[in-house]
Amino acid sequence: MKKIELFGRRLTIGFEKKEKIKKEIKDQEYSAREVVNEKIVYLILILVITVASANTYLFNDYLKLGDVVRKDIIAPTDIIYNDRDAKEKIISEILENSQKEYISVEHVEEETLERVELFFKQIKNYKKKYSDSDLVYKKIEEEFDRKVSLKLFVYLFEKSDKEIDIVRDKYLKDIKTLYKSGVKQDKNLLRLDNIFETIEDLDLYEGNFIKAFIKPNYILDSEKTEELIKKKIEQVKNISVRIKAGSVILKKGEVVPENKVMILKNAGLYGKTSKIIKFMGTLIYLFILSVMFKNVCVKFMFDEIRQKKIYSAIMLSIVVGIISFRVVDPNWKYILPIETVFILLGILINIKSSLIIGGFLILYTVPLNGFNIEYLVIEIFSLIVSLYLVTKIKNRTNIINTGIYIGMTKVFTVLTIAVCMDMEFIDSLIKSGALFLSGAFTGMLTIALLPYFERTFNILTNIKLLELGDLSQPLLRRLAVSAPGTFHHSMMVATLSEQATEAIGGNHVLARVASYYHDIGKMKRPKFYVENQADGINPHNNLSPTLSTLIITSHTKDGDEMGREYNLPKEIRDIMYEHQGTTLLAYFYNKAKQNNPSLEESDFRYSGPKPRSKESAVIMLADSIEAAVRSLDEKTPVTIEKMLRKIIGSKIEEQQLSDADLTFKEIEIIIKSFTKVLMSIHHVRIKYPGQK
Repeated sequence: MKKIELFGRRLTIGFEKKEKIKKEIKDQEYSAREVVNEKIVYLILILVITVASANTYLFNDYLKLGDVVRKDIIAPTDIIYNDRDAKEKIISEILENSQKEYISVEHVEEETLERVELFFKQIKNYKKKYSDSDLVYKKIEEEFDRKVSLKLFVYLFEKSDKEIDIVRDKYLKDIKTLYKSGVKQDKNLLRLDNIFETIEDLDLYEGNFIKAFIKPNYILDSEKTEELIKKKIEQVKNISVRIKAGSVILKKGEVVPENKVMILKNAGLYGKTSKIIKFMGTLIYLFILSVMFKNVCVKFMFDEIRQKKIYSAIMLSIVVGIISFRVVDPNWKYILPIETVFILLGILINIKSSLIIGGFLILYTVPLNGFNIEYLVIEIFSLIVSLYLVTKIKNRTNIINTGIYIGMTKVFTVLTIAVCMDMEFIDSLIKSGALFLSGAFTGMLTIALLPYFERTFNILTNIKLLELGDLSQPLLRRLAVSAPGTFHHSMMVATLSEQATEAIGGNHVLARVASYYHDIGKMKRPKFYVENQADGINPHNNLSPTLSTLIITSHTKDGDEMGREYNLPKEIRDIMYEHQGTTLLAYFYNKAKQNNPSLEESDFRYSGPKPRSKESAVIMLADSIEAAVRSLDEKTPVTIEKMLRKIIGSKIEEQQLSDADLTFKEIEIIIKSFTKVLMSIHHVRIKYPGQK
């Protein structure tokens, strides 16, 4: 740095290296990143501490089989698990009672009956030839290759032919009855015990005889039977058991039974190891989730979190959302309108922020709900639908409809899950009612909270803008009556600004609505502005240039005062000042300088500041261009574009756009947009016959 003293004045000349400037910029960026990281850490701490505090029950005394319960054991969250024992019991019943498949064997009955008749016939024949019963018995065994009871043989051998025929007829009849019922063979086992019950007066002799002679007419088809049983077993689904949060698992004084062990394990209440695993699992889940949350926020929400008002809105939304979920009774969690956070952030900030914050808020609530996948799926679908519907919201009435649609989405999701997972219908129906009410409450709660968020954090939403853009607003009606020329000019500026701002990706709604109000300060002295003058009377002809300048430049300040009176948002009031920037009133300056050459140019400039946003810069250009184009005698694309480039070029030379972050490419887009709109407005009319 070099200091020079000249005529009592000190002049300081400084030279800074380019590297030093770069270092300062980097330091600023690093400082901003540190601030953002710190803010994100605060959010993470709130979320993690709230979730971790819900797991304090894991530090209670652990239970094991046979322990006496010292106090009532309450389910901390909804517990859903697969009951393996119940499933295995069903499978065992299938194996025991499943119907078997058999192959039918033809002509077995006829062959068996013929051999039985032959048996009795041979006994009668041998009785006539031989008197020795032992000899006959051996011959019968050899001939029929059957081990017939010796007692039965002696019994028959001693009877007369007529008595033998009576026994034969009964045996034949009983064998036919057995075949009618079906004589089945499972592998090497002939199944007769059950079908013997169908025979009347069955004695021991007959039972032995039938077992010796009868052959199965149905043989087990092992492959087909196994295939059938396998299919039945495959159809046995997992048996899902649900224990509602807050339900009493075991009462004080009870002994921990074996059938409650599975429930206690799934609740993380059984055994020291089970508790440690659940607690460590929750911590690992929160750690991974927090790392992801921090990285995503830094990458995609850096600018939003830097802004104090937006960060405060995010902080409050997260705190209210997570604490509400933490303290509410587990049985009422399905009715909790958590989607209010999604809609509020979508309206107050943008869809991207709502998706990130809403998505991670859902993931952080998962441990609070016992890692309930059903609830997670419902809320993910609800978030997606919420964000889609937020883009369709045009006024506060639409918010109620959005809540109803969210409720319907949740009902559809839970019923779909119930059908796919084969859940209990009545339970799902009750849950559906709670979820629908949750959606309805979401809409009502959002409408109630939105104005407070808008005012508390001074956030201008598109809904507020659309309401202010209604031409029936008192201030706009007053403008139309008090300064009709200014009102018409504002409408034209709004048309130009909206189209150009949308073309460069700015907030076209803000540009349109701010254009409506940008000149409301002219209502205080409407006749001093050319668009409101009639009959060629110009009050400035009777005033000094300095006073005229003071009157004209005061409309920005007057507009700000009126805006405050009518509660206009700060963003619109800022544009009232910025749309003129520090522009010089050249006409009055040159006129005054004729009488006093020593006048300061700054006395004839607007107070500023210069436009600090794209919307404000576009309105400045549209404001200057709209009036200038009206003065053109010939309005063609060439003359209009030439005029546009001249005006915009002068604004650039005067550095009026230096703070607006506009690129040259965007300026070209603005010129093309202005030209297109102005040509549509000032198109050449067809002259019909008889018209002058």
